[in-house]
This record gives sequence, C-alpha cells and structure tokens, in this order.
Amino acid sequence: MSMIIEGPKSNASRIIMHVDFDYFFAQCEEIRRPELHSKPVVVCVFSGRTEDSGVVSTANYVARKYGVKSGTPIRVAKSKLADISEAVFLPLDSVYYSKVSESAMSIIGPYADRSEHVGIDECYLDVSERAASFEAAKSLAQDIKNDIKKQAQLTCSIGVAPNKMLAKIASDLRKPDGMTVIEPGNAAEFIAGMDVDRIQGIGPKTSERLGELGVKTIRDLAKFDLFRLIEEFGKKTAAYMHNASRGMDDEPVVEAGARQQIMRIATLKSDATSSAEMLHDLYEICQSVFRTATDRGLSFKTVGILLILDNLHNITRSKSLKVHSSNFESLHSAARSILDEAMKEGGPVKVRRLGVRLSELQSRKGQNTILDFMGSAG
Repeated sequence: MSMIIEGPKSNASRIIMHVDFDYFFAQCEEIRRPELHSKPVVVCVFSGRTEDSGVVSTANYVARKYGVKSGTPIRVAKSKLADISEAVFLPLDSVYYSKVSESAMSIIGPYADRSEHVGIDECYLDVSERAASFEAAKSLAQDIKNDIKKQAQLTCSIGVAPNKMLAKIASDLRKPDGMTVIEPGNAAEFIAGMDVDRIQGIGPKTSERLGELGVKTIRDLAKFDLFRLIEEFGKKTAAYMHNASRGMDDEPVVEAGARQQIMRIATLKSDATSSAEMLHDLYEICQSVFRTATDRGLSFKTVGILLILDNLHNITRSKSLKVHSSNFESLHSAARSILDEAMKEGGPVKVRRLGVRLSELQSRKGQNTILDFMGSAG
C-alpha cells in the first residue's frame, strides 16, 4: 500500500529572492555613527529592572567574534566584552530603524514583479517575469545589492531560488553581504546535508523530536517514513516537511493590497540621454506588463515610469487615468507621455534601466471600461 501527499507542482519556472539586511539594527547604528564600524556594537532590549537586565537584540560581526549574539543576556554580553574598552551597548531605536527600512524597501520594490515584506529587515521578491533565467536573476540580485549599498548605505544578503523556502535558506549561507543561488536542478541535493532546522518552520522542539526519531539532516528527513511523520506531526505539517526536504514549496509571494502592482524593469543596451532612444524598449516593456495584467484579469488606473540612472539614482513619475482601463493603447500612450516629461524635467541624464509600473489594480470581472473603447489616456 502506498500513500500520496499532494504537494507543490513543479516551480522550476519561478524565480524567488529573499533579501535580508545584515545585522540590521547594529548596521543602522553604524550608518548613523560611522566611527562604530570597527568596534563591537551591541543593540539591546533593556528591561529597566537593573542597568544590565535584558537581552541582546542584534550584534554586529565584530561583537559576534566574541560570542555575543541575538538573545544573549546583556549581563553575559558585557562579560564577554569586558576587556574591550571600545565595545558599545545601545538601546533600540525603533523609529530610526523603521525609517532606514522604509528607504531600503522603496529601493528594492521596483526590481520585483511582486514583493512581500516579512519583517523590518527582510522581504521576498518574485522576479519570475523579468528574469529570463537564474543567471539573469543573479545579475539582478547584484544590482539590488549595489543600489541598496549606494543609496541606503546598507549591506544585505540575497538568496535566489525557485521558491521561498529555498531562497530563505540561501540568503543565510554567505552572510554578511553575500549571495547564493540555488537552481531547480540541484535544489534537493544542495540542501540534503544541512541540519533539519534550516527549513523554516522547524523550530527547536520539532528539531529535537526529529532528532529522537533519528532525523538529523534534511537528507534523513527526505528518506523518513511518511506515515510515521504524519503520526508524529499531523498531515499538514508532515506534508510540508516531506515536500521541503525535497526542495519543494509552492507558497506564493503575496504583497499587501495597498502595494499591489505590476512592474517590469529592463536594462538598456546602452545608456540613453533622450526619450527617443528608449521608445523601442518602452513599447516592449509596456507589452510585457500589459500581458501580465491581462493574464491576471486585471485593469489598471495608474501608469508609472522608473528611470535608473548611470549613478544609480532613481527618477519616478506616474499618471492616473480618469477611470480603470484594460486597453494597451491607453497604457502605452500614458507611459510615453510620462517618459517625455520625465526626461525634459530631469535635465541632462544618462538612463541605464527603464521600468513601467501599473498600480491601482482591480479585477475586470468581464466588464469593459470606457477607455477600452476610447483607446486614450484622457
């Protein structure tokens, strides 16, 4: 007798990134006070009971060399750094960290088809529509890293993989300031020798119980009897772990409704100094985002243009239509008008990458809009 757990379909066509800002709170403090870069920096959650009560929230990599890490009691952290006179212990500054996060996330957003913020210092990006291959995605990830470093002074580690679970694992492998790509063909083998707790959702208690069952590595988990796994953890959890051990995960990248958008960004063959030089690329990008909107049954109301310059600065402009539209000509006409205006306003610039964004999306539900018949941006 055999049993089949229905799991994810092949997601070889998906390309997902996990972007993780390195030692974020401590790195924010280094940005604010550059002289801290070479010193042990420990950001703490002080309980207020005594001067040393509380725990470490984040430590930079200088402090980590002395065994100080997240969750370490402040008293213990201070004892580990007792001989380091330049060690700095700082309280959390949530307002400041949020501002840095918002700035960095706004830089990342235009690079993705969809983005999902899962914390102040991490997000998932679905780049399946704009990256034709994992090699192209690797180049895109490097662009993201460079842009965040230049504009927000932050380093980040990025994992590129066919699903969220693998991307999360990948981003953690070469910290800080690292990048790891896991391609579909070798995903299962890539993670096989890792400890089971590398799989997101397998916490200390589950990991301990799996260890008691003789399951130490992801390879062990992949070979473990499925019926026994279900007996121990229930069908839903067992199915997740069973599929994850084989590098499979079908959880989508879901962005908040307010941020819902469709965007594609392309690198120009050569830097452009006028809108005329970008018209061919603009037309192709408009076709791409229009096809995506059509495939999803969505109409749009706002059309936006993103220009990434040779110095990595961004220019963004947008225009709202009078009503929602699902007409290509209204999209292309609006995009061309915005591009012309942006290039005139910006003065002499060199454009390296061009993007088109559709936002204020809504389901068409089989209904045409006025602009479908008029074919104009209004």
